[in-house]
Amino acid sequence: MEHCTNCGERLERNQEFCTACGQRVHLMEKDTPSRVKRKAPFTKPMIGIALFILIGLLVGGAFYIGGKYTSQKPSNVSDDSALTTDEVSSVDEKSQVDQNEAKENTQETSEAKPVPTLKSTTEKNDTDANRKTLDIDSAIKELNNLSIQANGRDISLGEWDITKNDGKLLIQADEIPSANLEHIFTLYDQQNLAPIKKWSIEVLHIAQQLEKQMQVDWNISVGNDCVAQYPLTLPSDVITQYSGSCGYSIPVLQATNWGEMTLFIDEKMMSEYTADPVFDYIESSSSYLLPHSDVIKLSESELTSFNKDELRLARNEIFARHGYLFKSDELESYFAAKTWYYPDPYYDGSLNNVEEYNVKLIEDLEELY
Repeated sequence: MEHCTNCGERLERNQEFCTACGQRVHLMEKDTPSRVKRKAPFTKPMIGIALFILIGLLVGGAFYIGGKYTSQKPSNVSDDSALTTDEVSSVDEKSQVDQNEAKENTQETSEAKPVPTLKSTTEKNDTDANRKTLDIDSAIKELNNLSIQANGRDISLGEWDITKNDGKLLIQADEIPSANLEHIFTLYDQQNLAPIKKWSIEVLHIAQQLEKQMQVDWNISVGNDCVAQYPLTLPSDVITQYSGSCGYSIPVLQATNWGEMTLFIDEKMMSEYTADPVFDYIESSSSYLLPHSDVIKLSESELTSFNKDELRLARNEIFARHGYLFKSDELESYFAAKTWYYPDPYYDGSLNNVEEYNVKLIEDLEELY
């Protein structure tokens, strides 16, 4: 039962007007639902917000799950990497131990000190390129920087001089310091000529570059005139020939081309003219396993016939040329039997570029056994 909203009078069903106050019942009934309908605009935004939040939660959840999966995946890779690294590390450690043992064994057998780092091929090529543009002043500078390295000493030849006379270059060093000249003659007396030969090749290279640059012939003359020193092992008739009232004038190096190069009067260096000099050593090649390993880079093909023991001796032969003192009785006895071996307690184990290269090559081949 409904009542009039204006006066409270009870109303009958489908009554349009209140009998007490005359208020129209039909309008009231429509007003009442209209108030209820006003709630719809508020409800719809709530539903939209709820949907937005739900979608946001779904998207956020998807990102969270995806991120968690992604973060877990690298973790697994990292674990695998760590495992792999550990395995590699284990292998590396084992390899390092083997290498250390090999080095210790090598040191015990060879008694030779490690060699310095080799210069790169590029540096060598650059040096060769620079030599092609030598002029007289720069050639003199290079010659002054050369020295004979022997017995732990750098033996300087003093100041060089280059003059041009009758279309030919005279390249000479005739003011060798007295003490240095004495050391040079001592090397001759000991027949320890390898350091002098290496130095002489460098001198000839510079002369050759000047020849190419200036298109002139050259003559090299190294040695002091009228001094008290002379090689004691020279035959007496030779000494007489090169002596005078002022003293002795023994040449250290004389050369007019690659084929005409002489050390100390009787030591012929070259066989015949060639761009790369071929050494003609006085010592029999049988006295060396590798006669030219101090001045010519070896190739693997030259060493294929060597067994492991022979490779070891050949490697130590490079050090023995400098007078290395071997702690191994076996090596000491072997090299003591060589006429060219003179122990030098001052030798520090240093090698020239060619010797460093050959030592490394032989070591690599030794590791194959």
